[in-house]
This record gives sequence, C-alpha cells and structure tokens, in this order.
Amino acid sequence: MARYVLYPVNFIHTDTCQVLYIKLARVAREIHFKLILLNIPNILYNSITMCFMMTGCKYIANAYPKRFAMTVHPAAIGLVLVGTVLFLSLDMFYIMPKIYDPDGLFFKIAWLISLFIVYNLLGNMIACHRTSSAVTSLPKDRQIPSPEEEHLWHFCDQCQMLVPPRSWHCNLCKCCILRRDHHCIFTATCIGHNNYRYFFWFTMYMLIGSLLSLATHIHLLVINEEMRRQYAIIHFTHLILFFKPMSFKSIVLNICFVLNIYACILPLIMLGYQIPTLYLNTTFYTPKDLSYNQGLRGNFMAFMGKRGLCTFISPSIRSPLPHDGTQWQTKQLSSTV
Repeated sequence: MARYVLYPVNFIHTDTCQVLYIKLARVAREIHFKLILLNIPNILYNSITMCFMMTGCKYIANAYPKRFAMTVHPAAIGLVLVGTVLFLSLDMFYIMPKIYDPDGLFFKIAWLISLFIVYNLLGNMIACHRTSSAVTSLPKDRQIPSPEEEHLWHFCDQCQMLVPPRSWHCNLCKCCILRRDHHCIFTATCIGHNNYRYFFWFTMYMLIGSLLSLATHIHLLVINEEMRRQYAIIHFTHLILFFKPMSFKSIVLNICFVLNIYACILPLIMLGYQIPTLYLNTTFYTPKDLSYNQGLRGNFMAFMGKRGLCTFISPSIRSPLPHDGTQWQTKQLSSTV
C-alpha cells in the first residue's frame, strides 16, 4: 500500500503517477493564474472601447446623420462580409484539412455546418435590412389611432404625426420605428417590432460562427506542434526575448487569430444587451421598463412570432407576430396600450 507524507506545501508520494499529477496540477494553476492576469487588461480595454464606441457613434449619428449613414453603414456591412469570407476560407481550406481527412465524413459535415451558419448569418442580415419596422409600413387605416386608443399614442415633432406606444423617431432612418430598440450599423437599419427576430438570429449566428472558427484554431494548436511554433501568442516570451523573425504565413495566422478573438467579443457583447431585452420585453434604451413583461413564453412569441424557436433554422420560415406593433399588453394593468 502506498504511503503518503503530508507537508505544509507539497505532497510527497512514492508513486510516480501521484508525483506527475502534482506537477501537472502546479503547472495548470500557474497557467490559469497567468491567463487571468493577461485577460484582466484585455477585458477592461474591450469594455472601455465599447463604451467609447457606442457614445461616439451616437454623438456623430445625431450631429451628422447623413455622413454617418454614408460612411459607417458600408464600412460595417463590408466588415461583416469580409470577415465571413476570411474565416470561412481560412477554416475550410487551411485549418480543417490539417485536422480531418479532406475525403472523410467529418470534413464533409464541417462543410455542411459552415454553409448552414453562413446562410443564416447573411440571410438574417439581409432579411433584417429589408424588413421595415417603420410606422409608415403599417396599413393606412392602422396609422391613425382609434378614438379609444388616441390617448395612448404620442406626437412626434419630426414626423408631425401621432405614433403608437413604444414607437420612437430615428434620425438616421428619418421616421418613427415600431417598438424601436436601436439602430444597427451592421444591417443599416433600425431594429424594431417587425425585424427584431432577424437581428437576434443574425447576432447569434455571428457568435456561433466566430466561436467555432476560434475552436478550430485552438484545436489545431493543441494537436499540431508545428503550428504552435507559428503562433506568437503561444510563444510571445520567446519572441520578445530573442526577437525571432516571423514568416509571412505566421504573421497572417497571428493576425487572423487575434481578429477571430475580437469577432467573438463583438456579438457576445451585443447578445449581452439583447438577451435581457428578449427575456424581459424591454428595449436597448429602456432596460428598466418592465411594464410590458409577459413572461418568457409571451415575450419570446412577441419578438419571434408564433413559430418561436423554429425561426432559428432559417430566415425564410414564416412566423407571424401576434400583433402589428401598435397595441401592447401591460403587466400591471393587464390592459392593452
């Protein structure tokens, strides 16, 4: 029977496996601690950057709406398209063939999954842009409140008309939006009652695609020693101390790896705002207004339509919304506003 001697710091064991386990545990703790230290500045930097970006974009959009739309919209849409092509090409033509046999079943499954993600990413992006949530998209007879509803509507100074509850004006779209959430630069349109479903799944598939792309990078680093040597992120101490020159391929791989990390952070932050919105039936600018909360099922149906989770499969699935965005059930009074 193996004998153990307990000391204040170390465990000494005659069994070789136990000694090896202790060494591995120490290394794991050291690596975990270093990763925490390395991630703290990164997390703070990303949080501060997002705050400045959101504040700056809002200020510029209000001050120069036409210039903002003409420059930021094409740049943001181009970023999504270029990023999609870049990560798809890098994964499927360079990384995945090094992990799986190109003629094997797993490689074919990976292609199907990648195309499914790209289809939903771009499909929801296009559907979001093409689906209008403007008050003017309502039928003519619904753009005018009935006498019993007129006191619930409010007047828009820019549009010079009465608009339904939860509808607000957008300076970029130059109209009032039904249950306006925010203006999205990646779809070049306002997110509101009619197109929120497409925006949410667009963001979700952006995150899924980015995470899978990052996972394939990490998988290749784990199983391939030669590839690990090409990543300065893994050997940054050696690079700094000895100024080891990097090949062009190594530079490209490192740049793509860093871009992939940021491609995961962006939709993650976006979903961090949108999941509470969906769960509580609020908006981006009114996160504390819980008067329209009808429970998880009711809120989900109000945002996604009658088919609910089935809309995850494809943007082409028809999912009628429970109402046209002019009447909203309140929580406290259980009445329609």
